Amino acid sequence: MEEKKVELKDFQLRNIELLTKLYESGAISDDIVEIIRLGELEYFNLLDKYNLLEQKVNIDEKTNLLKFKKDYLTQIVKTASRIFYDGFKQMAYPISFVRFDIDDFSRFNNKYGHDVGDKVLIEFANILKSNSRPTDYVIRFGGEEFDVILPATEIEGAKVYASKILSKTREMSINHGKEELKVTVSAGISGISYRFVLQKVLDEKEIEENFNKLQIEADNALYEAKFLGKDRFCVYDPAKKEEYAKIRKLYVKTT
Repeated sequence: MEEKKVELKDFQLRNIELLTKLYESGAISDDIVEIIRLGELEYFNLLDKYNLLEQKVNIDEKTNLLKFKKDYLTQIVKTASRIFYDGFKQMAYPISFVRFDIDDFSRFNNKYGHDVGDKVLIEFANILKSNSRPTDYVIRFGGEEFDVILPATEIEGAKVYASKILSKTREMSINHGKEELKVTVSAGISGISYRFVLQKVLDEKEIEENFNKLQIEADNALYEAKFLGKDRFCVYDPAKKEEYAKIRKLYVKTT
């Protein structure tokens, strides 16, 4: 596996050298370069995901999704840094983060039993898998919470994605005897944007801190979605930073 990674890296570096020469000679435009780089980035993101999925220790047995790990963002940023760097037209690399929480999940467990609760988890996990891109990181964070990391995705794209997941979940039903149980989810969205400098050493600790920040922000937005009535998503708003603690307390009082 290590030999393959070295070969792929060398291949990728040769591509960058070729693109640089073509770009400097005026043979191709900025836009064409960016399209090629995005395609190359998607290819390497897929390899990263494949390597993760090949290791069963990374997979949640119940949902067949990725288990939570603190270095996923680091992996995404490292891969992107090999493609995007100063020398071509400046381009930001956006990453969005979405945290989903199944609404009133304890009701399914308490009223209908854990088997029904497990069905809800599995069905929702299937919705996430079937509506996500191969390069997206679909994660079971724990319990009824799920995270999705969306590489190369602006907040607007994350909103479209979250809206689709909420819509598909509303269509979902769990058969329990003569009852047809309906499910909804709430979600919080956050995002970050990177710019890379050629040969700059990435600070892995800083990236992990950024990942933690993304989670906190998405979690705050998720609580706002719950407080506003559930079955919706909210986007983290820095202007509301001081309000989120109050929203959490108010929501806890209502549950």
